[in-house]
Amino acid sequence: MSMLKTIFVTALLIIWIHPYVGAVWPNSTATWEQTGKLVKADSQVPLRAPAIDIYPYAEWEQNGLTVAGGNGRGTGKNQLERPHGLFVDHDQTIYVADYYNNRIVEWKLNATSGHVVAGGNGQGNGNNQLYYPSDVIVDKETDSLIICDLGNNRIVRWPRGNGRTGETIISDISCFGLTMDNNGSLYVGNHRKAEVRRYGRGYSQGTVVASDNGCGNGLNRYCSMGYVFVDQDHSVYVSEWYANRVTKWVVGAKEGIVVAGGDQGAGNNLDQLSAPQGVVVDRSGTVYVVDRNNYRVMRWMQGAAEGTVIVNRLSFPFGLAFDLQGNLYVGDYLDDRVQKFNIKQFMPLRAPAIDIDPYVKWEQKGLTVAGGNGQGTGNNQLDRPWGLFVDDNQTIYVVDYWNSRIVEWKLSATSGRVVAGGNGPGYGNHQLYYPKDVIVDKETNSLIICDAGNDRVVRWPRRNGKTGETIISNINCEALTMDKNGSLYVGDDRKAKVIRYRRGEFEGTVVAGGNGKGNSLNQVSGVGYVFVDQDRSVYVSEWGNNRVTKWMVGAEQGVIVAGGLGEGNSLTQLSTPRGVVVDSSGTVYVADQENNRIMRWMKGATKGTVIVGGDGMGAQPNQFLWPIGLAFDLQGNLYVADHNNARVEKFNINQFGKFYINESQLN
Repeated sequence: MSMLKTIFVTALLIIWIHPYVGAVWPNSTATWEQTGKLVKADSQVPLRAPAIDIYPYAEWEQNGLTVAGGNGRGTGKNQLERPHGLFVDHDQTIYVADYYNNRIVEWKLNATSGHVVAGGNGQGNGNNQLYYPSDVIVDKETDSLIICDLGNNRIVRWPRGNGRTGETIISDISCFGLTMDNNGSLYVGNHRKAEVRRYGRGYSQGTVVASDNGCGNGLNRYCSMGYVFVDQDHSVYVSEWYANRVTKWVVGAKEGIVVAGGDQGAGNNLDQLSAPQGVVVDRSGTVYVVDRNNYRVMRWMQGAAEGTVIVNRLSFPFGLAFDLQGNLYVGDYLDDRVQKFNIKQFMPLRAPAIDIDPYVKWEQKGLTVAGGNGQGTGNNQLDRPWGLFVDDNQTIYVVDYWNSRIVEWKLSATSGRVVAGGNGPGYGNHQLYYPKDVIVDKETNSLIICDAGNDRVVRWPRRNGKTGETIISNINCEALTMDKNGSLYVGDDRKAKVIRYRRGEFEGTVVAGGNGKGNSLNQVSGVGYVFVDQDRSVYVSEWGNNRVTKWMVGAEQGVIVAGGLGEGNSLTQLSTPRGVVVDSSGTVYVADQENNRIMRWMKGATKGTVIVGGDGMGAQPNQFLWPIGLAFDLQGNLYVADHNNARVEKFNINQFGKFYINESQLN
């Protein structure tokens, strides 16, 4: 590979956001050479940050769940005393700096008590002790904890697996907050010296990356710092409880920029903070900060003059972290507990929760995850599957078209379970008749089904439902989806339109088509599938026009975003498009049925690329025989309903280094 190609591929690897916090780059090495070695821990997602893009107006549940402590103040395994910093691992294991108990406690997901993993041997300066620890992070590559041992003026590395003693890696430092960047460099907030230092590969003393101008409220100095965060660009964010602000220090900057609070002084207005502590920044530059003395957590958009309160009714909160899914964790100091606030953010149905890099590939050989045992009615069989839906647990709901049923397939299951229909084709409330699509409505814990042969939309309880309820009748439903407000979108093929039904609404509103069948931009023909993005734009695959159109809110006509140049198999054409999904960047993924392939069309592109299939008609793992339904799971893995092969195929996303390379960009 040429030098230029190598640089380009490396750049792609750095830019792409891996869906798992704590993933490490292959063959990476780095050391700190002060009192020991620390091997690089490369995380592509900044520590404590979510792996997803958080919608700017996302909300969190206001009633927190106690996930650590909460059993009164004390030294018991189910207790905490004045928790400070915290860290949430990729599996939602929580590590808490249990300040007054001089220990770090690990709380597994759903655990009722914790496990002491560092300290816990009384207050002291021994290598088996801690003294008022204020912060903790996990270094994945060395499988160790890095701890701010504030009372001992040191930073300690402690083995995560049954470690009985720690090792001082930096001494004589008044550490209150720390973090690590994607190169494995450690950033430490020195409370006494009013500075943040970066300890990188081969450096023994560290480099000042914020302040070093003494205590004050000028933009080139601060004092009484709280916590430290480093984003993917290596900009440093510091919460300053004395100055009641959060400042951002870009690489090489001589002074910081106020990004939350600041000149207004301490207060409880939306443009003020009072003793801010834990701070996290998402990929869009939005700052989330614990506003300690106001007992709340605030969100400040990039460039905003004031913030918004996202959770409150806390009791002197300190630490702050997100898990991969964007759920929020807060160390609730005076109540001796950690609270979890679940995100209410809506991800468009069937879409991935991660940003998919434009050049990423999927494995070319699919794994059969439902059916694949010939056409039939058995629990391990399907017959002409049509639509499908994949939930957060990778449970698959398959529209088993000719069997007139919906079948649920759990992760790694060898057979499915009938959850709707399955009583022969018919119009009874316990039957379905050639269904075509299905989604899960989380709010009502039910399935919503396009019962095409009965010209109706049916709601069916997800748990042990024996009968369904008709919620829309006299509609030739081919496809359906739901937006973040719970409004239902139904594609009516006979009437050549897509209709939106708000909750409790019976008539609905036309949001695409409605001008008869045709190929004009204000018409649709042959409604295949429907997708709605976060902006409530509607995408329609039109098998009659061999195209995908996008209809923005209020638009009287659509815009072609894939195909539209007649039926064919070139990269500018589609042939009977069906399932359609759009990711957060506007890239369109479409099941190209007659061409037996799945295509990707970048936003604004005049042609697409084949991402799986396209190897002729057949039943091999790299082939399809009429792909129809299409969905992603949260991690970006791709699922395809392979109609005539009576199976659902899963194509795993390639996590590292395998990209389509546009040769023209390398020259």
